[in-house]
Amino acid sequence: MANDLNHRALAVSQSVYGWLLRAYPPAHRADYGPAMAQLFRDQARDAWHEAQGWGVVKLWLRTLPDLVNTALTERLSALNPRKSMSNKMTAVFRPLTSPIAAFISVFFIVFLLVSMLSVAVTFILPESYASTCRIKVEQDENTARPGLVQSSYDPYFIQTTFEIMQSQLVLGPVIDKLNLNGVWGKKYYQGTPLKTSESLAILKARLNLAPVRNTKLVSITVYSDDRNEAAEIANAVAASYRDYREETRANFAALGLAALEQQYKLQEGHIHAAQAEVETLRRQFNLANAAAEKGSPQEQPYWDKQRDLTQLRDLHKQLFAKIEAEKIAAQIPKSSPAQITDTAEPGNWPVKPNKTLNILIGAVAGGFLGLVAGGASALIAFKLGQRGRKKIAVIQA
Repeated sequence: MANDLNHRALAVSQSVYGWLLRAYPPAHRADYGPAMAQLFRDQARDAWHEAQGWGVVKLWLRTLPDLVNTALTERLSALNPRKSMSNKMTAVFRPLTSPIAAFISVFFIVFLLVSMLSVAVTFILPESYASTCRIKVEQDENTARPGLVQSSYDPYFIQTTFEIMQSQLVLGPVIDKLNLNGVWGKKYYQGTPLKTSESLAILKARLNLAPVRNTKLVSITVYSDDRNEAAEIANAVAASYRDYREETRANFAALGLAALEQQYKLQEGHIHAAQAEVETLRRQFNLANAAAEKGSPQEQPYWDKQRDLTQLRDLHKQLFAKIEAEKIAAQIPKSSPAQITDTAEPGNWPVKPNKTLNILIGAVAGGFLGLVAGGASALIAFKLGQRGRKKIAVIQA
């Protein structure tokens, strides 16, 4: 089986090389074609015995560039018939034994291919616009850590803010307000409306959040192939987060006032119960009124209850004053915990792809790969060139 594969691989290589010899002028092919074919057969056989399939591949990588080069050379020099067969053969196979020529040829081929590929990919990629708005975020007193004043630094506040901005609490209203389910369904899914979860995933992928160094500002950047859509979404995200913060603070204040009012009513119940106990003890000890002076020690339970009742009434008055103060404070305008400082505007130029950078990277990558491939080709040419010269000497003899 291995022998059959050996014969098949060598036969195919020889047939292909024989067909490629048509690139040479007919007169040259008639005179030197058989000798060139014989030389290639010997080289292919030696390459197979040396490294089997990989050896034949290396031979082709070395032969193809030189075959094109020498074929063009022979086409241009076909009008000079005075060269001998040995000179012709030496001119044909000299590039095969020149490491410098192999390096230059492969380097430029690889460099051009990679550079052209990078240019093609750069111009095929869809363009993307970016719009950025900035918002100032403040830490609420309600969210401050216990035992810390409001101005204390919270290392987790900005990261928490980013997570909230990317949550459905903030992005859900944006999707509803801009009808992104329908708009993106028509744009990307042939008119089929998207689910909110699908639009949320797309929106998160296009959203970039970053803190502005040494400030309380956060930049909200949105990418889109539509410049107006990018600006609309960025502004909508900032407005949605601002509304969320204001609503959250209002809800906290309402819950706190409700808790105070509930405690106030509970204190009223305690006062009524204490009043009933005091009245019962007053009658029990046959006291004229609550303002009577202390008498015998047996009346001490009455005076203890009377003291507790006074404390309950004082606490009740304090709760009432605090409730009134909270109601007044709720009516006083306060600065927003999230303030939009810069609104997003549609971009004038696409930010992706960066054509200049992509082409430059492609040129650098092409140069690097060209050096690697050219070095490998030069090494192969150096190792196999001497074998070719030996075959030429045999033919000349």
